[in-house]
Amino acid sequence: MNKIMKQMAVLLVALSVVACGKKEENIKEKEEINYKNVKVVDADLSEINKVAVSSGSLDSINEMEEITKSRVDIIKINYKNGDKVKVGDVVLVLENQDVKSAYLDSKARVISTKADYETQKTTYNKYEVLYNEKLISEEEFLDVKNKLASSEGTYRSAKASLLTNEKDYNDLTVKAKINGTIANLDLKLYQKIEKEQPLFKVVDNDNLRILSGVSSQDVVGLKTGARANIYVENSLESVQGSLYEINPIANPSTRKFEVKIKMENKDSKYKQGMFARVELYTGEKEGILVPKKAVIIEELYSYIFVVNKENIESENYIVKETNERLVARKIRVNLGISDGENQEVISSDLKESNKVVVVGQYSLNDGDFIKEEN
Repeated sequence: MNKIMKQMAVLLVALSVVACGKKEENIKEKEEINYKNVKVVDADLSEINKVAVSSGSLDSINEMEEITKSRVDIIKINYKNGDKVKVGDVVLVLENQDVKSAYLDSKARVISTKADYETQKTTYNKYEVLYNEKLISEEEFLDVKNKLASSEGTYRSAKASLLTNEKDYNDLTVKAKINGTIANLDLKLYQKIEKEQPLFKVVDNDNLRILSGVSSQDVVGLKTGARANIYVENSLESVQGSLYEINPIANPSTRKFEVKIKMENKDSKYKQGMFARVELYTGEKEGILVPKKAVIIEELYSYIFVVNKENIESENYIVKETNERLVARKIRVNLGISDGENQEVISSDLKESNKVVVVGQYSLNDGDFIKEEN
């Protein structure tokens, strides 16, 4: 009897040891579960502003360049680079003796030919009366009529020459043809300038433009008046612009359609030639948007982590347990359009109801257990 009792005692101790071992293993297993803390946002299906991003240099919408029409001397300079001028302001006075002489000769010739024409007209009127009264022959009358016609032709020719020579002479007084700012003026008094050489420019710095290009996909439905954000010289602050011209024919080398975007520059803060980046809003479409920072690039492919609720089995020392846990799943995505801050992501594995990891994603692996932080 004592022997049986001893055997039963040994068996109970053994079972107790095994049970404790199982319990410790289960506790150990539970302690080894590693949760990673992340922050998430909802992947929303929404209207996306389509944005075409390009770059270029600032240029004035309106500008005027003065070119010499003949060899001239500079005899007066009234403005310098950077000075504001209005239409009609005299910027330069030039001199060319040949132009001046041609103008004065033309003026004198008009006076002379006009006097001869008026004399011939008076004579014709007298002879017309005599001819009508049959006091002179037809031959005499036609002779006077032909002289009048010749005199009139000479007078008209003289007036035409005067118009040309007068314009050339007046052009020696160089006036601003538009409101703007003087630029590229590098002249000295009494300097001799050859024919067809640039003198200066007047640029309208109050209204600048950028020439850009958009793809065939972006140009469909694009209309003048479309909004644009312009970032000049890598500035973090944008300037509002608008599309005012679209070339309907694509550039044969780039296959892009040239567009012109204008911006106001009333305080003359920006100058021609400055580099600018343009975000042109070309329309809207529906898609799933996530913050750009949610996208991870690995070996030229794009990925995001989404949060799934999954039932995870774990073995207890007595029974198997099934617990619902948050699990990070890595999804490869294609990138669509961007509105600057957000990125469209495209994948058949992505649903509108998914939550996307935006903080902590770089430390995650597919299948990691996670906890959401507020």
